[in-house]
Amino acid sequence: MSQSVTVHGRRWIIRINGRTIHNWTACEAGVDLAEIAGVFRLEFVESVPDSADYVPTLRVHDRIEIEIASVVVLRGFVEALNVAADERSLRTVASGRDITGDLVDCAANPTGPAEYRQILLETVVGHLTQPFGISIDRQIETGTPFTLVALEPSDTVLGAIERLSRQRGVLVTSDGVSGLILTKAGQTRAQDRLVWPGGNVQRMEARVSQRHSDTWVKGQFNSLSRGTKGALNASSAPSAFSPPSGLSKKELGASCKYGHCVDADVRRYRPIVHLAKSQSGGSVEAQDNANPTIDNTAQGIAQNSPAASAYRAGSRRMIRTATAARQNSDPWTLQDQALWRMRTARAHATAYVYTVPGVLNAARQLWRANQLVAVRDLYNGIDGDMLIGAVTWVVQGHLEETRISVVPPDAYDLTGEADAPAKSGRRSTRLSQSYGAAT
Repeated sequence: MSQSVTVHGRRWIIRINGRTIHNWTACEAGVDLAEIAGVFRLEFVESVPDSADYVPTLRVHDRIEIEIASVVVLRGFVEALNVAADERSLRTVASGRDITGDLVDCAANPTGPAEYRQILLETVVGHLTQPFGISIDRQIETGTPFTLVALEPSDTVLGAIERLSRQRGVLVTSDGVSGLILTKAGQTRAQDRLVWPGGNVQRMEARVSQRHSDTWVKGQFNSLSRGTKGALNASSAPSAFSPPSGLSKKELGASCKYGHCVDADVRRYRPIVHLAKSQSGGSVEAQDNANPTIDNTAQGIAQNSPAASAYRAGSRRMIRTATAARQNSDPWTLQDQALWRMRTARAHATAYVYTVPGVLNAARQLWRANQLVAVRDLYNGIDGDMLIGAVTWVVQGHLEETRISVVPPDAYDLTGEADAPAKSGRRSTRLSQSYGAAT
């Protein structure tokens, strides 16, 4: 039995295994910096089968390509199908991810190697993604080689890549089409702005949740302060062992490392600890670098008696100093992992979603993730630059819109350059913080 459907114009083109289809009714496609892999959702109608040689529009594992306004925004695979039908109609919803989606849930090097030594970030990422046919675009310097990269049997490819990239302050994103990009946050700017109310935003949604005050990353590594020669030598005469002064303390400091970061905007004491799964402290420079100094709150010591009870009772707000950003001369240590985890947790806990009509901005370009955009939101008190953390292009029939999720501009930054823009700095808002002033 046949069924009439809407035939869409040339702005949206959807291809399955290279063949353009026209029986779809709605489509969503987008990318989120927090998830890396781009995703899509496609709704379409089909004829009810009337013979044994019926062939459906698509199946799981089929290749899909989505083109919007003459730009291919996603190439990937159909991963799931939901079908609902009766005697007269058959409707299907297909979903999946772009070509980097397999990195999310597939094992990293199941047959080895399990270790890499003296290897650059882009090199190890290339090794891990090569079996999947995914390209790597390195847009920034990634730092010195890792002393040791150890993979666990349960590691996924993307889990291993994320763990390594955060140690170098590198943001890993998908271009949606061919592979991964090693970059930094907010390197480009959207040629438009977001204004609500009274502007180009149709709908606004704010999602703000609590986060942790203290972020710890702890690890234990082999000390590099010892000599390479054993204490006993069969060719030498016995002699008394006289260890250098302070050797035990130095070895302890070199092998037991931690990173600690304070989110000064969190008013309660809420610590969280992560274990390091790689040798961020496995270089001489990192081991010679002292563990960060922690304040009394982080040590569990009352700052001013009876501050502990007063603080928990809410009668007094404890003022803590935010952790300073890293300097270019600093070696890469567990402190960088703590900074990365604190900032990304803040991004996940604070998001503002603005829906605008159409899929193109004022410059007639597609809205894109990982761009800075000027935002003016009277309710949330935002008047400054924010980072586009996620973009979803949507079409339903002939109606198009774009959902744009923005986060603080320092959400994926380790340098501190985005912490306090020179123009106006940071100020309190009703729900979170705003950054800079809109231009």
